[in-house]
Amino acid sequence: MNKPIHAKPSYYAIMFEPLKVIALKYGYNLVLHGSLNRDMDLIAIPWVEELGSVDDMIKEFCEYVGGQINKDVKGDAPHGRKWYVIDIYRGGYTSNRGFDELTYHPDPESYIDISVTPKI
Repeated sequence: MNKPIHAKPSYYAIMFEPLKVIALKYGYNLVLHGSLNRDMDLIAIPWVEELGSVDDMIKEFCEYVGGQINKDVKGDAPHGRKWYVIDIYRGGYTSNRGFDELTYHPDPESYIDISVTPKI
């Protein structure tokens, strides 16, 4: 019996520490919540008095993970939070006949779901 490989938790875990460093640069503490099975759920919490630009922080997250903001789901969340989804375009190549015929298969379900809490 072949069991499915749950690679996403490891994939997301590797990205977390560098994203946390980026968040701290903008004055936010980044925390992780959720199972990491489908997506990586993050919360950015203001950590210092003077904060950097949230938009710049999100752009830097995108650059680091090689993704882009999903404009269809960006917006406001309850309690003044800003909500962003960063789609990560990863996938893989498969071949049925050695490496002569490679087919790329995207993985559209890899993404980061991040809420940024407001400064009070």
